[in-house]
Amino acid sequence: MSSERLRGLLLCLCLCLLAGVDAQAGVTAERTRVIFHEGQREASLLLVNQNAYPVIVQTWIDDGDLESAPETAQAPIMPLPPVFRLNPEQQRSLRLLHTGEALPQDRESLYWLNLYEIPPQSNEPLAEGQSRLTVTLRTQMKVIYRPRALANDAEEAPGQLTFRRLGDAVQVDNPTPYFVTLAGADVRQGNAGTPLPAELLPPFSKRTLTPTQALPAGGGEVRYLWIDDGGNSQQGKSALR
Repeated sequence: MSSERLRGLLLCLCLCLLAGVDAQAGVTAERTRVIFHEGQREASLLLVNQNAYPVIVQTWIDDGDLESAPETAQAPIMPLPPVFRLNPEQQRSLRLLHTGEALPQDRESLYWLNLYEIPPQSNEPLAEGQSRLTVTLRTQMKVIYRPRALANDAEEAPGQLTFRRLGDAVQVDNPTPYFVTLAGADVRQGNAGTPLPAELLPPFSKRTLTPTQALPAGGGEVRYLWIDDGGNSQQGKSALR
């Protein structure tokens, strides 16, 4: 899968009694994001369990709040089924349904699909003094709702980013109606480069990127990686103003 992210989040560690199940996100998806176009009633996402054991998968969509839960999450897109079992190597298609709720037409809207992976617990008896660790994993991936009027220009948006020096940091401006994911960037001057952190840039937003080392004096060029609709890294560059 792309290095950009399925954001693997350790949701909870529950102590029981003996050696536990390895904490690996074994349920993976065919892609790292779903683009939901206006007028589209549903989309599908293929999941596969790469663990050597069966898991229970719980799904919900929210606004990205890490404290959200299926019973409190609110979003105009819902996943079906909400709970299911996935055996080792088994594949299953998850359906994402649009509820029909009206959304902004002048920009994209972003939501997050949550995949909550619950491994089995062993029923084997434990020797005295032993303990068992059970790990549940929560993975998040982007679900982007794209209005019909914005359908054709998404791949051009990263080229419209501008970067300017702001003291010891760099301010990046996204003047477009699209979400742009910067997978990484650096300020180049000659052969030297100053890394900048990755950042998700909402539509019509400005973000400040603070490097871990001093920026080069004077000007420079920002070279950056952005993630396209397919989850692939693409290169871009812009003068540092």
